[in-house]
Amino acid sequence: MEYILNQTFENEDIYMDDKHYIGCSFRNCTIHITSLNFNYDRCTFKGSKFKLSSKVFMLRHVYSLLPSSLTAHSVVQA
Repeated sequence: MEYILNQTFENEDIYMDDKHYIGCSFRNCTIHITSLNFNYDRCTFKGSKFKLSSKVFMLRHVYSLLPSSLTAHSVVQA
């Protein structure tokens, strides 16, 4: 797993799979998740949307992995 530390991402497409983000900021990004092989710690997400692949969209426990501040319209199926 690749570790990404203390970076700021703005207006980007971010692919979370196989990465561990630590202390990163995501502003107005589209976060793509196609597997459950990712992690983040102490990150902030402002104005970002999460796109879940169809294979993880239906898994209820995936929502517990996302930031608690997300609203329903922030998570869409890819």
